[in-house]
Amino acid sequence: MGNVVRWVVLAAMVVGAHGARADSLSTVADSSADSSLITGNAAPSPAALASTAPETTTTTLKSAPVFLGGGQIFVVRASRRGITPAARAAAIRGRLDLAVKDRNTPADAIRMRRTSDGVEVHLGPHFLWMMTPDDVATANVADEARAMADLPARITAGVMRERAGRSPRGILVSTVIALGITLVAWILTRLLLAAGRRWRGWLSREVPRRLRGVRIGTFDVLSVDQVTGVVVNVFGRVGVVVGLLMLYAYLTAVCSLFPWSQAWSWQLLSFATSKLAQAAMGLGNAIPSLLILVAIAVLFHWLTKLSDRFFDAVDSGSVRLDWVHPDVALPTRRLVKILLWVCAIAIAYPYIPGSQSKAVQGISILLGVMVSLGSSGFIGNMIAGLVLVYSRSFTIGERVRLGEHIGDVMNLGVFAIKLRTPRNEEITLPNGYVAGQPIVNYTRLSQGPGLVLHTQVTIGYDTDWRAVHRLLIAAAGKIEGVEREPTPWVFQRALNDSHISYEICCITRDSHRQFLLYSRLHEEIQDAFAAAGVEILSPAYHALRDGNAQILPDQPAGPRAAPGGFRIRPAQEG
Repeated sequence: MGNVVRWVVLAAMVVGAHGARADSLSTVADSSADSSLITGNAAPSPAALASTAPETTTTTLKSAPVFLGGGQIFVVRASRRGITPAARAAAIRGRLDLAVKDRNTPADAIRMRRTSDGVEVHLGPHFLWMMTPDDVATANVADEARAMADLPARITAGVMRERAGRSPRGILVSTVIALGITLVAWILTRLLLAAGRRWRGWLSREVPRRLRGVRIGTFDVLSVDQVTGVVVNVFGRVGVVVGLLMLYAYLTAVCSLFPWSQAWSWQLLSFATSKLAQAAMGLGNAIPSLLILVAIAVLFHWLTKLSDRFFDAVDSGSVRLDWVHPDVALPTRRLVKILLWVCAIAIAYPYIPGSQSKAVQGISILLGVMVSLGSSGFIGNMIAGLVLVYSRSFTIGERVRLGEHIGDVMNLGVFAIKLRTPRNEEITLPNGYVAGQPIVNYTRLSQGPGLVLHTQVTIGYDTDWRAVHRLLIAAAGKIEGVEREPTPWVFQRALNDSHISYEICCITRDSHRQFLLYSRLHEEIQDAFAAAGVEILSPAYHALRDGNAQILPDQPAGPRAAPGGFRIRPAQEG
């Protein structure tokens, strides 16, 4: 069926050609004879054409155009007898050159003959080419037939233009025009070079004034000079691109002036127009996706701004929510912003040009595998960080104990926490470790009920417990930083074998001086008991000693009992 359609096209083409150039065709007596001339009154039927179609297989390759007189007159679409379309087009062009040089042959002496292989095209005695059914294959038979019907007229016009262009006068005119185009191109090149120098100078002056360097913390990723160099080298070389485009246009224009190079000109122009058409089609196809991307960006930008204002209001206290405490409003704002942009990227990804390419998909799979294999600790620390933030166990600046470590919180990061110890040491603790340890916050309640300082002493049974209470309370009351209200108080924690355990408790508002206040409390307790002549039995000890003598320091001075001697009595017999 395909061959029938192609032969119908050839028949229609030849009939139309006869109507246009009837005087150049001969009458055919037998439509089945291979070498008979086709006339308008003896056109073969589609069935006859189908019956004469050769049972050969042609190899469909890239089409090759044939040019004459600066225009395209025919397109070779199929190979024939092992000769590719490009080789056939080159051979046709060579035969056309011979026909054009033969000025004894009229330009309108076009003859077309049907053979078993197709239709031969002749210019007088010169054979030009064979049109096979595959050469005129098209989805629209009528359009192809109309185009082929105009073939004799195009060949005639092309031959006349070629002969005019090959004449001395034509060559002289083309040379003059080429020189004029060259002069214009030289002037434009000089202007382009001068404009490029001024443009780069303007960029060198204005970029440092309008742009700053790229800095992360105290590290300069790109200094101002480097940013200027990048901008000048990228945008200052626009003239190179314009110059290449001018050179391309110059070659196209000059090649179109001479018959020997008109095919090159057409190929250059065809290449440029096809690429521009592809770019325009690609841009046109991408416009809906780009509009969707812009809409997504605008929408989520508005949502992030709305979210920021809402959580800032929660942080300031102007908006109160049961499910968001003001202490976690700012971290929640950052988390919501991240989630919003992650959603935006997920929604926008299918509309990004090139996102469906195999390279992008392969990189996505590789990143997914890497994250899944090495992110157990990574994700665990992130989740633990969120737990610590929303549990509100501590904030930056508070004095805490995390496991066995005590210090002030310097930073609560996504993956780790930094503490500064009282010895001015920095400790980095992973969030996963901290979340699994007991957390003691010394600062959280110090400004309300206050932080309780407490320490224990052991005093012998021979000392009145009321006196011990007074001494401990008086010692605590002398410390600067201990609150006078509420008054310090004492607990009797245990009645041991040889002494009583007393615990003094007092309130402070300064949790960061905790270690210093404990030291001052111990100092005052020692001085108070020494001044009162009360021995502190901490720690308890076992020794052979005179139970009548007290072991007290010399300072501060106080009453001292005279030491007695040992009294040894014989054992009583029962």
